[in-house]
Amino acid sequence: MANLTPAVALASCEGALRQLLGFVLEQKHGIDWLTKVVKAETIVVWQERRDEERKKRTTRGVAQVSEEPLAYAHFYELVDLVKQQWNEVAPALGKKAVTGALLDRFDDLRNTVAHSRDLLPFEADLLSGIAGEIRNRVALFMSSKGPGGEHFARMEEVTDSFGNRVDGLATLQSSNPSIMCEQELHVGDVVQFRARGTDPHGRALRWHLLVAPGGVDLVEVEGDEVELSWTVESKHVSDRSYVIVRLESDSEFHRWSEGVDGMALFFYRVVPPHP
Repeated sequence: MANLTPAVALASCEGALRQLLGFVLEQKHGIDWLTKVVKAETIVVWQERRDEERKKRTTRGVAQVSEEPLAYAHFYELVDLVKQQWNEVAPALGKKAVTGALLDRFDDLRNTVAHSRDLLPFEADLLSGIAGEIRNRVALFMSSKGPGGEHFARMEEVTDSFGNRVDGLATLQSSNPSIMCEQELHVGDVVQFRARGTDPHGRALRWHLLVAPGGVDLVEVEGDEVELSWTVESKHVSDRSYVIVRLESDSEFHRWSEGVDGMALFFYRVVPPHP
């Protein structure tokens, strides 16, 4: 697995912790788990951050922002919650004395990055290594909760340039989780997709983007975190066009019978060009 840049390490480690917390705590407390484990005033702060984020980003062309308050918890708040709920996360993260110390060190390094101070090479390697371990632990645990156990690669998330997002957990539960996007597209528009995944055995990950109608299969991209771009053409015009982002690991065997380890579908309305 290639070293992660500091920005990718931060995003992927935070994402893994949020997904783990959301999963195990909903399993224990139900869909309203947040109100049972987080103080009301803290939830209000997170909701205020969400509202501010929505206000700022929607004016800059982002159509969707996450509605989940946990998405607006700062990293140190996530770590605090993880430590408070260690009995629930221990099956994924292991011993608190060991992994908790790694998370504390990660937060120290994150703070350095957040204040625009350069990391020394060994610090950047450490940030990448800790993020990789956390992601791998969570991937092993989450994969054990879905079809296929710990054998297959998994998507962590796929997000388009409007903010529409398919969560990785959905890709463990279905071979073709989909989202209906409200955006109306025109010929010539460019839509970018950012995809992130991991493999519990460290195998290389390959990504493809396909569009229907039109049958476009873009050049294969490899990596744990990639960007795929779609330029809308006249052959894509349809009231129900869709984009498929596919993930497959460098393995003989795959999670789904389609020969992939994960897929995410995004549906759009593509209108004809003006006469």
